[in-house]
Amino acid sequence: MRFAALGVVSLSFVFLTWAVAHGKPTVLPSQAAAQTKPSSLPSVAASAQATANQRLTEAKLKACQNREAAIQKRSIQLVRLAATMEGTFDAIASRVETYYTNKVVPSGKAVGNYDALVAAIVTQKTMIQTALAKAQTDATAFTCAGTDPKVQLTQFRTDMQDVKKALKDYRTAIKDLIVAIRSVTGKTESSAAPTSS
Repeated sequence: MRFAALGVVSLSFVFLTWAVAHGKPTVLPSQAAAQTKPSSLPSVAASAQATANQRLTEAKLKACQNREAAIQKRSIQLVRLAATMEGTFDAIASRVETYYTNKVVPSGKAVGNYDALVAAIVTQKTMIQTALAKAQTDATAFTCAGTDPKVQLTQFRTDMQDVKKALKDYRTAIKDLIVAIRSVTGKTESSAAPTSS
């Protein structure tokens, strides 16, 4: 064992002496491997990261495409539901206005700001129609092939929040008219004026 160690040391010394004599830099094989590894590792790591990112993007796209039809269907159903609610509120507003015109005015009573209250109802109805039109457009335009489907979905959710707020404001405008008519007639029974349930 002592001879083997002595042989390795001697061989290393001979190699070193030969390299110095011939003017070549001394680079041991382990150093050469160490010098090549750092330069090649970043490119391999970057390539692996790019491949992983591409797979992740492809997986997200495939998942989105699997859900695209369901998302569009759900979006259209939400828009229909909002339109149905708008129709219900329209019917209530129409009944309240008919009640005022046919029952309250002939009895000699009147709401001082009736025209303003009706104008507020019309304004809120317009707001609903505008918000619904935008939501329908965004729902129809949703596609996973777009530049950023997540942004499109977020935009649709924002649109539906706008529709919800417009419906709430419309309902409040109708309630304001009902309250004004009841304050003039002095009746609070459910049979006196239609209620907005």
